[in-house]
Amino acid sequence: MEKKTISKIVKPTINLIAKYIPGDSSINGNKNVIKLSSNESPFKIPKRIYNLSKKLISEAHLYPDGNSSILKKSISKTFKIKQNQIICGNGSDDILSIIAQCFANSNTEVICSQYGFIYYPIIANASGAKVIIAKTKKLGISCDNILNLITKKTRIIFFANPNNPTGTVILQKELESFLSLVPKNVVVVVDGAYAEFVQHSQYTDGLDLVKKFPNLIITRTFSKIFALAGLRLGWAYSSKNIIELLEKVRGPFNVNLIAQKIGSLILKEKRFINKSVKHNLKWQKKLPTFVNSIGLEGYGTFANFILIKINNVKLSKRRILSDLQKKKIIVRDLENYGLKSFLRVSIGTNSEMNVFMEVLKSIMTRYK
Repeated sequence: MEKKTISKIVKPTINLIAKYIPGDSSINGNKNVIKLSSNESPFKIPKRIYNLSKKLISEAHLYPDGNSSILKKSISKTFKIKQNQIICGNGSDDILSIIAQCFANSNTEVICSQYGFIYYPIIANASGAKVIIAKTKKLGISCDNILNLITKKTRIIFFANPNNPTGTVILQKELESFLSLVPKNVVVVVDGAYAEFVQHSQYTDGLDLVKKFPNLIITRTFSKIFALAGLRLGWAYSSKNIIELLEKVRGPFNVNLIAQKIGSLILKEKRFINKSVKHNLKWQKKLPTFVNSIGLEGYGTFANFILIKINNVKLSKRRILSDLQKKKIIVRDLENYGLKSFLRVSIGTNSEMNVFMEVLKSIMTRYK
């Protein structure tokens, strides 16, 4: 079909979409690299779980449980939430898309935060809705700016807490105050992909707020701290009525059998999870301090990455990216997020972080 023909029959908002571009996984086809671009876990899953996954391949000729019952039961037990208010998906992106399909159309508006996850406006546009961008306060989400943009056409508000790619958080008091001011006919989606990394006494992942705010949806993922990015597994928690609606739209057998089983087991691996949290905290303190010491601006976050602002007039961001790649190191350029001076660096293994620091220091020394 020709482009002219397609343009006449496609939703007008589809043409507004800028295709999502994931972080690079290789350099010129070479996958033997230090990949610090996609916020993946630096650790592989425990060996006993990995060995079990190989056995599950023998069941690949069978459809998985269409309701993800065992997985939902494990999530319910782990997070102390109601099983009938959980939906599981092929990654949390799957569920985010379902939410947009259910609540957004050509007569509605969807509010997203500036410097937020690029996928939110993509799924909003794909549903035909008009995307409204709320400006941030510095690098943090502004609840006030979001509230000021709500109209009678607003149907969904999307944001991540902690935010990606800036790593800032909205603490419990502010989040509750915000939710109390949002009209009840507006769905608020809080993406908690990085929730497990937050170590702050005044932070809430929002699961405890669903009972009080039935228009709230909390999405979560197994891709980050649980180290299952390749299996594509996520879930969401909301009021019973909203979950029943989302289940109507969810695709059949959308979570594969390996993901269901491994996901239910990884939730029990407290030692593995605690190791990941401890490792992340260590580098959240160490890495920004190092970056600042060599003449760049390092920003610690509440997630599993840090930000680097290139403020050196003698050295461009493009040059740093190029020199890092020459040493087989990949980080994320945040230009397509609107953060032209920033790089995002995922927390890798100890050895990967040490190599990254050594290489970055040599680059800065060379161009002094």
